[in-house]
Order: sequence, then structure tokens, then C-alpha cells
Amino acid sequence: MLFIVNALIFIFIFAPLVIVVIQSFTNENHMGFPPESYGVRWYAYVMTDDDWQNSFMNSLIVASIVAPLSMIIGGMAALGLDRSDFRGKQAVFSYLIAPMVLPHIVLGMALFRIGLFLDTSEGFTLNATDSLWFYVVAHTTITIPYAIITIGASLQTLDRNLEEAAQILGASYFKTIFFITIPLIKSGLIGAFIFSFIISFDEFIVTYFLATFNQTLPIQIYSTLMFQLEPSIASISTLMLALTALLTLVLMSRGQLVSFGKIIK
Repeated sequence: MLFIVNALIFIFIFAPLVIVVIQSFTNENHMGFPPESYGVRWYAYVMTDDDWQNSFMNSLIVASIVAPLSMIIGGMAALGLDRSDFRGKQAVFSYLIAPMVLPHIVLGMALFRIGLFLDTSEGFTLNATDSLWFYVVAHTTITIPYAIITIGASLQTLDRNLEEAAQILGASYFKTIFFITIPLIKSGLIGAFIFSFIISFDEFIVTYFLATFNQTLPIQIYSTLMFQLEPSIASISTLMLALTALLTLVLMSRGQLVSFGKIIK
């Protein structure tokens, strides 16, 4: 019975994705399942169309900047929380991970208001809305909590005796961090990088409030769906699934597995 229930859940989750992948290989001008004829026509289209190329590059640029930023900022925050003990520590932790639990529509509206203020303030106009640099700021706000939790989990499994041994042998605090701590938590750092990249690359709601002409890939998909439902949507969605699956495989092979509250490297 347990096997049957798990199989039904698996089918319920993955069947829509399989249908989208199959539809992406249609040779027709419309979407249908199953396709009447198969080919890679729409893959060639999304790879050569200017709008799809520009939106893909915007998403790639933003995610490539957000991922290392989140890893560095989240790593420093996780290290500070792990190595310190002060009154209100739990409150600070809750504040830092708040963007993870808050509705993204609320964050999107708040970030839009900040961007509007930066655009309209006299003598302080930064053209924030509809700019890639503000997308980076907005996405980093969302991804930092995931980096803090991922890297914090690695720090909890770290043998502190190794750091103490390095300091006893003459290593400074910063040398201990760079040559002992960071190499030992590299799986957590890789996990934080990949999580942040995927979340930024796929982010829609917050970007929707900020985008006008500089559209990311999710915004371009939404804009296309507003006018017509063509097979190019299935093709670009399949490419996004493939990229996400590839990064997830890297995360599984180089990251950590959590089982029964115990982290296994």
C-alpha cells in the first residue's frame, strides 16, 4: 500500500512535466498531446529568437551575480550566528530568514516601492526599476536565507577541534577560516551557490513588479502566454527543467544528504 501511494504521488508530480517535455518536440504550429509529428523546430526557434535570447541572458547574468553574492553574505551570516552567543540570537536568525517565509508578492510590492523611491527622489535618481542591478538586489534578498540555512547546516557538522588545532599551531583566525573552515564546509558552500542560482533564475513574482523592458526568462514566458500558447513555451520550459535538473544532480553528488536529523556528507 505504501509503494502504491508513493507511486501515485510520484506520477501526480512528474506527469505534467513529462507532458510538457513531449509537447516541446512537436513540429506543429500549435500545442497538442500527443503531438501529430515530432521535431526540434521550436528548440531552434527559441535559440535564435532575439526576445528569448535576451531574456535568457538577463536571467543568466542576474543569477550568476546573485549566486556568489548570496553564498558570501549568507556564509558570513551563518558563521557569525554559529560562532557567537548573544541575547536575541534567535530573533536575528528569524529576521535573516524572513524572506523565505514571507509571501513573495509582499516582497515584490515592497521592493517596487523602494525602486520607485530611488527613481523619483530629487538628486538621488538611480533608475532602479527595470534595471538588472536592482534585480540582483531583489533576488539576493530572497536567496540569502537559503544560503544561511545550507551553510549553517555544514557548520554544525564541522569538527571544531580542527580549527583549534590550527590556531594552537600558530594560524591566525582569518587563516583558520580560509584554510581550514572553508575547505571543510565546501559542500555547504556549493549547495548555497546552486540553490541561490536556481531560485534567482526561476524567480517570477518579485521580478514581475520590477520589470518593464529588461525581461528575464520567466517574465518572457508569462508575456508570451498572454498573447498566444505556442510550442516555444514548452521548449523553453524543457530547457529550464534540464538546467535545473543538471544543477540538482551536481548538488546531490557534491552536497549533503539529510536523514533523520543527521547530516551525511
